[in-house]
Amino acid sequence: MFRQYLEIKRQVPDMLLFFRLGDFYELFFEDAEIVSRELGLTLTGRDGGSERVPMCGVPYHSADQYLRQLLEKGYRVAICEQVEDPKTAKGLVRREITRILTPGTLLEEPYLTVDNRFLAAIVPWDSSRDAGSPGSGRRSRGKGGEGGAKAYGFAFLDVSTGEGYALVDPLVGESGLEAELAAISPREVLLAPEIWEDLEPLVRRFGAFPTLWQGDVTGAEKAVEPAAGGEGLAEAGEDYLRSLAPGTPGFEAARHLVAYVRRVSRAARLPLRPFVAFRRRDAMVLDAATRRSLELFETERRRSYEGSLLWLLDETRTPMGRRLLRRFLERPLVDPGEIKARLAAVRTLKRLPLLREGLRELLARTYDIERPLARLYAGGATGKDLARLRDTLRALPHVRALLLESMAGEDLPERFLPWRRLDLLDALRALLERALVDDPPLSLSDGGVIRAGYDAELDRLRALQEEGTARIARLEEEERRRTGIRSLKVGYNRVFGYYIEVTRPNLHLVPPHYRRRQTLAGAERFDTEELKRWEEEILTAEERARAREAVLLEDVRRRILEAAPRLRELAGLLAELDVFQALATVADRRGYVEPEISPDGSLFVRTGRHPVLEALMPPGAFVPNDASLDDEARVLLITGPNMAGKSTYMRQVALIQLLFQMGSFVPAEAARLPVVDRIFTRIGAGDDLAAGDSTFMVEMKEVRTMLLEATSKSLLLVDELGRGTSTEDGLAIAQATIEYIHDRVGAKALISTHFHELAELEGRLPRLRNVHLEVKERADGVVFTRRLRRGAASRSYGIYVARLAGIPEEVIRRAERLARLYGGRGAAVEMLTLPLDFPPGETGEEEREAEDLDVGAAPAELSDRHTLRELLAFLREIEELDVDRMTPIQALNTLAALRRRLRERFDALAGFGGPAEDGGLGEDSRKEGDRRG
Repeated sequence: MFRQYLEIKRQVPDMLLFFRLGDFYELFFEDAEIVSRELGLTLTGRDGGSERVPMCGVPYHSADQYLRQLLEKGYRVAICEQVEDPKTAKGLVRREITRILTPGTLLEEPYLTVDNRFLAAIVPWDSSRDAGSPGSGRRSRGKGGEGGAKAYGFAFLDVSTGEGYALVDPLVGESGLEAELAAISPREVLLAPEIWEDLEPLVRRFGAFPTLWQGDVTGAEKAVEPAAGGEGLAEAGEDYLRSLAPGTPGFEAARHLVAYVRRVSRAARLPLRPFVAFRRRDAMVLDAATRRSLELFETERRRSYEGSLLWLLDETRTPMGRRLLRRFLERPLVDPGEIKARLAAVRTLKRLPLLREGLRELLARTYDIERPLARLYAGGATGKDLARLRDTLRALPHVRALLLESMAGEDLPERFLPWRRLDLLDALRALLERALVDDPPLSLSDGGVIRAGYDAELDRLRALQEEGTARIARLEEEERRRTGIRSLKVGYNRVFGYYIEVTRPNLHLVPPHYRRRQTLAGAERFDTEELKRWEEEILTAEERARAREAVLLEDVRRRILEAAPRLRELAGLLAELDVFQALATVADRRGYVEPEISPDGSLFVRTGRHPVLEALMPPGAFVPNDASLDDEARVLLITGPNMAGKSTYMRQVALIQLLFQMGSFVPAEAARLPVVDRIFTRIGAGDDLAAGDSTFMVEMKEVRTMLLEATSKSLLLVDELGRGTSTEDGLAIAQATIEYIHDRVGAKALISTHFHELAELEGRLPRLRNVHLEVKERADGVVFTRRLRRGAASRSYGIYVARLAGIPEEVIRRAERLARLYGGRGAAVEMLTLPLDFPPGETGEEEREAEDLDVGAAPAELSDRHTLRELLAFLREIEELDVDRMTPIQALNTLAALRRRLRERFDALAGFGGPAEDGGLGEDSRKEGDRRG
């Protein structure tokens, strides 16, 4: 037996092998140790000759629960079954691998959720070569992208629905990969050996399981065998990759996917449709940080579905609708015509509540079409799959009638026009209604699926089977009378077949023609010639009935697969209708309005609300705010204290923009919105220990992506930029970033800051406007009104927020004293009317000495050190002024600003206690200043 095991194990050395032995799946050697550890199973052993072989096992009838746990941990499993009857086997029972299960290729319902379960492939790509010459083998070590960044081909598919997608253009750099992985959340990702080391950690960070793959892709694009009936999910003889240009990045990645699925499925025919080619520019791009901070699919802190945008919008009634709704969120539109078409469909269903509610009821009576179709194609469908297809086809005429009759006399929205000409597959529905029992059993192989009256031959065989069963029941009564044994009974088991059981006290009454078959503790089992004759007739009729039913079911399967293209069309239309009614339902319940497309690229929202927070709060509790960004004000600089609502406001604007581009109404009284190509966010703080990055490094990487990839059509959200480092560095980085966004990128941007000095940028940057979240001071404390107001905030109220958080009062009092001390001297770094340009490598001795500020020192000592620092910085600023390049007006303005700052500084120092006549500088400080100057 072990020789057979090892031969089969060599076929799948990188997988766990579940080896069928009787009623158990057994695992041996290292596989047994892994499964025992991962599942907490008892590790036993079996004699293997010279040594004892580690072994553990699970019952075959409950194996699914164990397999599911292993798959969720990222293991791949091969199932080895007994493929001949042990009773008729000569010698060792023949065994073969019948199924391979991997995290990204599951078809069976017990392993699936309603969402897509994607398998992705990443291949290295040399983008410096000519992309137009097919077959040139442009796989590389991942080099050759823009600016030396590595480039990759990318494709993904869902085996359970048959859908596949390939990115036409190469992805350049890890940021592009991160955006795509975040969009689809694959369960498994194939990586070529040459990029494994670089990308394996990145794939794991996105919750996917990397698989090293270097299989043969020759002929991967072909559906080698035709599907039953000549058509299937990939029609006979057609390319899976027919929509992809050979030799392109997406084509290469898709070939690897098909080859891998073929290996796993162990079949030539695959449950796949032809791949769909797409480009990144076809949809709004949302990188991983943006999806995370906007909480599209799960909350950022608790990683909970409840509280996400998808949770709010999911009023779908079908699995297909739920998957499509998520796809709408994953890839918002950039085509204004497509956006208008979706909005028109939502508008219609919002306007007609009776139609909408009727559709919701009907859609709830339909089932998934895509997954049963894929299982049918792969040969793994169940009786429930067939019944659900039948019940869905039953509901379709009612859906179409309700839709068309409710809109009789008016123009149908563009997205509903296909329902007029839709083939409802009445013939297929009638076939399934005639062929299937009302509630078929799960397994198609055990019989009982085909309805009585559908096939005369099957009815005859079933009658024979029933007659034999009735004759057995009569035989039991006859034998009781003949023998006088009242406790005699006739039973059946799979080992001995039919038998007569007699209890031990009655054995003396057993007739001579009874043949002993089995001895039990309190009884004996026998058979007779008559019993065996009827058994043969029953079992023969049963076997023949099952065989006949299998032929009939294969014909039903063939007829379904012939209609596969039309079934897919139905699935798409049902899913889309479900999404539109869901969006209309949310819009109606929440008071959303239809947004207009801005003709001039401006963004205007009147009384906008955060969609999720509004839903989680009591009615009327959320405070709405306006938003306006146009050519005169493309950057809003938002100031205000913590807890005032800056981050909420920024997210609110981004979510309204995203809802609009997915085709939804928005939470506002009115909205006129542009079409943006990307939304970038830099919100929240957190390190990335897996990547070895600090909080500040994570922040800088996100800002880098934003500055390098944003365009004038992008929307940027930047929250408290520069807070992860020193005040001076943070302020300098923040100002430089704002100036770059304003002057170079030209994107619409919402930027919040605690650096109130940055408010002076409004006078210098013509398209920047200051706004703040209002705070009202009262005798009993501070009130955060959450209302957006024009102008910059006057204070930060950080100590007040600290008190609200429960910081010990001793710390609060100390902080108040220090705040008065620091407030009297002004900020550590004054805002300049010139850019904060500090060339790298010019940190002098005076800067290092000035940085040595001891907050626990005496006030006079603090004053001297800090004043010296300010003086040195002031003198350096004057020295670095390029007077020759200034216009007379600029020179006068600069001089006036310098004088104003000096006057304010002297006044502050005089109030602090320094001598007014010497400007508040101590004698030692004056000497030090003279010496350094």
